[in-house]
Amino acid sequence: MANNIYQYSVLSALMQGLAHAGPTAQQILTHGDHGLGTVSHMNGEIIIVDGEIYHFTAHNQLRKVDATEIFPFLMITQFRPTLTKHLPTLTLSTIPAALAPLLPSHQNSFLSVRIDAFFDQVAFRVIPGQSDAKEWLVDLAKRQQHHSVHRLRGVLFGFWSPSFSNGFSIAGFHLHFLAADRSAGGHVTGFEARDVTLSAAVVQEYRVELPQDGAFHESPIRHFGEDLLHAAEGSR
Repeated sequence: MANNIYQYSVLSALMQGLAHAGPTAQQILTHGDHGLGTVSHMNGEIIIVDGEIYHFTAHNQLRKVDATEIFPFLMITQFRPTLTKHLPTLTLSTIPAALAPLLPSHQNSFLSVRIDAFFDQVAFRVIPGQSDAKEWLVDLAKRQQHHSVHRLRGVLFGFWSPSFSNGFSIAGFHLHFLAADRSAGGHVTGFEARDVTLSAAVVQEYRVELPQDGAFHESPIRHFGEDLLHAAEGSR
């Protein structure tokens, strides 16, 4: 159904390095047309826009993925916006006010958010991938690559997750960027945009599928504090 989230695995599992199994690209596209996530061994990240999946690496390379690629963590929705606004400017810090009345009136719901704009600047980072199969995301984050691009059109897509969802997701905004010319993309840490179309929807249902491979059940999944989660994954 439209505006439901299908999620594979939980962020706390990714934090502990469990990033080896998951559904294929062909399988996940049965659940929606917009989303984000990561690839096997966390070797970069993905954005799903208009039913197409793009993978960006720590070396600032971007490619369209094939149907057999697997994703150990992802969130995807059939995006049908219920709120659309045209704005002269927008930044990461002004998104909450721009999303009124969806925030704060739906602050305990998940929201899906898409931003189409001309970006004067976008700052983003990409996780480099595990050096061994048990390397944790919190350690990978120490080696993440930071990039920025300027004066180009593009799209941001992602989710607002409520505070109680930490561990399953990451509370606050989690947004990925894709340049319109498919030249760059990554996990957004800041932006300045103009000529903006902001679209959003309140998520009606949040469904999580847990991995059933042996590695997932090998040891208890820990609870991670909000600061540690945001250091690894958050846009805030």
